[in-house]
Amino acid sequence: MTEYGAVALDVGGVIYYDEPFELAWLQATYDLLHSADRAITRSVFIEQAERFYREPAGDPAGRTLLHSPAGADAWARVRLAWTELAQEMPGAVRAATELARAVPVVIVANQPPECMRVLDAWGLTEACAAVFLDSLTGVAKPDPALLRLALDHLGVHPADLLVVGNRVDHDVVPARALGCPVAFVLADPGYRTPPGVHPDLERAYTSLRAARTAPPAGGDARLRTVPALAALSRRPAAGPLPITRAEAS
Repeated sequence: MTEYGAVALDVGGVIYYDEPFELAWLQATYDLLHSADRAITRSVFIEQAERFYREPAGDPAGRTLLHSPAGADAWARVRLAWTELAQEMPGAVRAATELARAVPVVIVANQPPECMRVLDAWGLTEACAAVFLDSLTGVAKPDPALLRLALDHLGVHPADLLVVGNRVDHDVVPARALGCPVAFVLADPGYRTPPGVHPDLERAYTSLRAARTAPPAGGDARLRTVPALAALSRRPAAGPLPITRAEAS
């Protein structure tokens, strides 16, 4: 018997890498902007990218070149290439599938509709009890309402739903607001950089990404490897999460 009644998995940073999509988008945005205006150099664009990732979302003063039509056009191109850009995090699909045999597993993520094609191809929509994407439900993280949809669908108490994610703002905060336990997946640098991404752009993005995915303070479980998820369904009652010293942060 498992201690958790169900598990909610994020996708980016848990099932597949976020970085290839974002790097491809940043490079495509820069290429479009620079071709239209040579005054937009790589250094100017990187400064704009830093503002984009650091300024509070929705702040009118935080509008940057990445909010421009070029940014929207570049994102549309990335979405067209979503399946090709998707890179599974090592062992994640097998771990999620094994976990779903032990407890109901749901996907709860901020992802475009194209994510469903990847989840279908990898067998996860069949293995999981349900998939809740912001692009399909109309509610997005960090609003706890997205996670609440999963709770209502599963019919479990928040304390019985283990939330697995890789961001404090989008995963830990809404989970704690609802009273759900959290397992935090630590960053994994093993992705392949998409072709054509300039090293300067990747270096700047890597630094910004590290700040965005810094682990939370407190006693939440921290997973070094995604396959450690499968062990979460075997937590002994009233016991600690079975994470080895090598997997702990």
